[in-house]
Amino acid sequence: MTSSPAVDQRDEPSRLGRLVVGACATVVALLAACAASGAVDPVAMPTAPRWLTAAAAVGAAAVVLSNSRADSPPGHARLALAGVAGTLLLAGSLLAIPHTVLMAFVWVAARVTGGSGSFDVEPVWLVSLTHLTVVAAASLVAAWLVAGRRRGRGRCVRCGRTDPHAPAVGERWRRAVPWLAAVSIVAAVPYTVLKIAWSLGSRVGLVGHAFDDVTLASPGFGDTVVLTGISVVVSIVLGLRVRTAAVRLPALAVGALGSVMLLPAGLAGAAMLIPLALGVTEVDDSEIAPWAFATVYVSFLIWGLALAALTIYSWRVTRQRCRRHVPAPAPAPIS
Repeated sequence: MTSSPAVDQRDEPSRLGRLVVGACATVVALLAACAASGAVDPVAMPTAPRWLTAAAAVGAAAVVLSNSRADSPPGHARLALAGVAGTLLLAGSLLAIPHTVLMAFVWVAARVTGGSGSFDVEPVWLVSLTHLTVVAAASLVAAWLVAGRRRGRGRCVRCGRTDPHAPAVGERWRRAVPWLAAVSIVAAVPYTVLKIAWSLGSRVGLVGHAFDDVTLASPGFGDTVVLTGISVVVSIVLGLRVRTAAVRLPALAVGALGSVMLLPAGLAGAAMLIPLALGVTEVDDSEIAPWAFATVYVSFLIWGLALAALTIYSWRVTRQRCRRHVPAPAPAPIS
C-alpha cells in the first residue's frame, strides 16, 4: 500500500525558504560587523574569505526568493545554483568550527574551575557567533535543497519516502553499528591517556616545558577529557541502537558535531605527519615529541572516521515510522 503525506507538502519548503533567507541576512550582517570592528579569528584557519562568504549568502537567499511559488518545486538550475552557493557558504566557516566550539567549551570550563593554562582561551565571540551562523545557514540551504528535490519527485518532504515505514535494513548494517562504536571508543583512548598523564605532571611524550604547570583544571586538559567522556557515552548510546527519540536525536546530533570537530583536526594532523616521514624531527614548536604528535592526530583521524560512520549507520538502522504520512485512500471498486 502506498501513502501520501498527512500535511500540505508546500508548507515545509516555504518555511525552510524563510529560514534560509533570514539566516543568510544574519550572516551578511555579522560579517559586516566583523569587518567594521576588525574582529578576526584567534587561530587562523583555511576558510574562504569573508567577501566570498557574504556573496554566497546573498546568492543563496536570491535563489530561494526566486522560487516564489510554493506549489512549484525548484528546477534543476535553481537546485544547482543553491548547491554552489551553499558549498561556498560552508567553506567560509566549516574548518573553523572545531576550534570555535572547543574554545567556547574550554572558556566555560575555565570559568567553572578557575584554572589557568599555557594559552589564551578567551574566544572572539563575534567571530564565533558568525562561524556558527554561517554553518547553520549552509545547513538550512542543504535542507531546502533536499526538500525541493523530494517534492519534485513526489516524495514526503520530511523523510523522503513514499511509504511511512522505514525500509528494512540489512543485517550487515545492524552488526556494523556496535563494532563502529567500539572503534570510536578505543580510538579515543591514546589521546585521553596522554592528556590525563600531562595533567598529572608526567613528561611522557613531551620535549618542551610549556605543560610543566598544567593540571586537570587547566584549559585544554581536564575539559577535553570531559569532551572525550561525552563522546564515549554517545558512542555507547548509538552502538546500542537506541530508538527513543528523546535519546536518539541528541545522540545523533552530538555524534555529527563530534565528527565535524574531529575529522578536520585529524586530516590536518595527518598532513603534518608527512614531514615526519621525510625525516623532520621536531613538530608543534618542539613541545610534543613526534611520536606523541602522531599518536594524538592519528587517534583524532580514526576516532572521527569511526564516529562519523557510527552516526550514519545508527541513524539509518534506527529510523522510525514517519508521522507525516497517512495511509493512502483505497482505490474505488470497479463496477
